Amino acid sequence: MSVINTNTAANISANAIRSNEREMSRAMERLSTGSRINSAKDDAAGLAISDRMSAQTRGIEQAVRNANDAISLLRTAEGATKEITNMLSRMRELAVQAASGTYTATDRAALDLEFGALMDEIDRVASNTKWNGSAILSGSTTTYTPAGAGTKDYSIQIGTDASQSMDLNLNVWKTNVAFDSQMTAASGTGRDGVDPKAGESQVVTFEQLTNGQSVTIAGLTITAGATVSGTVIAEQIDSQDSGSTPSAGNNLTFSGALTGYSTGDNGGTAAVTFTHTGGLQGSNTDLTDPGTGIASVAAATAGTDAVGAYGQGSLFFNSNTLASPTATRINITAQANASQAVTELDNAINGAAAERAKYGSYMSRLQHAADNLSNTAVNTRASISQIKDADYASETSELARTQIIAQASTAMLAQANQVKQTVLLLLQ
Repeated sequence: MSVINTNTAANISANAIRSNEREMSRAMERLSTGSRINSAKDDAAGLAISDRMSAQTRGIEQAVRNANDAISLLRTAEGATKEITNMLSRMRELAVQAASGTYTATDRAALDLEFGALMDEIDRVASNTKWNGSAILSGSTTTYTPAGAGTKDYSIQIGTDASQSMDLNLNVWKTNVAFDSQMTAASGTGRDGVDPKAGESQVVTFEQLTNGQSVTIAGLTITAGATVSGTVIAEQIDSQDSGSTPSAGNNLTFSGALTGYSTGDNGGTAAVTFTHTGGLQGSNTDLTDPGTGIASVAAATAGTDAVGAYGQGSLFFNSNTLASPTATRINITAQANASQAVTELDNAINGAAAERAKYGSYMSRLQHAADNLSNTAVNTRASISQIKDADYASETSELARTQIIAQASTAMLAQANQVKQTVLLLLQ
């Protein structure tokens, strides 16, 4: 049909040009940016997936840096503790020398000067070894008692999720945490090993007291002015601060005070847990059964080991209480003292070696974690590339196709317009 108001062929050609220009523009954009997805309209689902994976990858790469930072910290600690171990070995050498009968008291005093100086230097290294401004060998507290000191703890984030962490625990390298309060002389008198971080504990279960009856436990005498249940007795004792004398009340009177023990919450029962504040080993039982049927005493439960890097090596001794320790370092001023020092230093060197081995295990684990994370990051980025990156071979082919079609469709539009000119012949 010959018409002039509607040039259908031209409209088809123009529509093809618009569609082709859109495809050509998309191909050129992808080739210009290198990305297949440049806006959400290109691939909404692919954009969401790739963005989520990109965030994950960045987290993984930061976790790798975290692991490497932790390795650097541990290398710093290991380097310092290696030198401490060298000093312990030199101290043992001096002790072996002083233990020989060919040396005089004056000779041993001279040897002890270096012995003590080395111990001071160990403490200085433990206090001053820092990484990123943090002292890493002196624990989490600045005051050390025979009860031990808190470890220096680090939680290393080695994954993209909050739960993906690794804990590092660095024991204290200050020498005064290696403390035996039962040892009264450098020659080893009374030695029972390094004090526990928490002392032995015993549970005392109180029975009913009738009017006038009394019971003495840990230096505290409890007298009833009426019939009083064991639970009331326990609660009254437990309401007081450790070492104080409970105030009278609930038909009870008290004399004396808790000596060497603290108490914990009795939980509303007749049983009270007494924990020795002197850090004694479980073999030292100070609480005794009153034997009247008024209170029963359970067997002692040993405390936990002190927090320190020297194992069972006792480098300090001679203290009765943790509240006011009178710490004295081991010495080699006498032959017997030197012989004991050899034993203590053997234990301390073994403990130090075990602590350093722990650092090595941490580093090995962190290195494997970092390697695995790096591998995960590489493969995750490859997955993102599959989703998001432009395929240049495909896109260049698409660009060539659309450019050819653009030229062809433009030519066809010109032809479509020219064809309509023939309608004029009918008017001649």
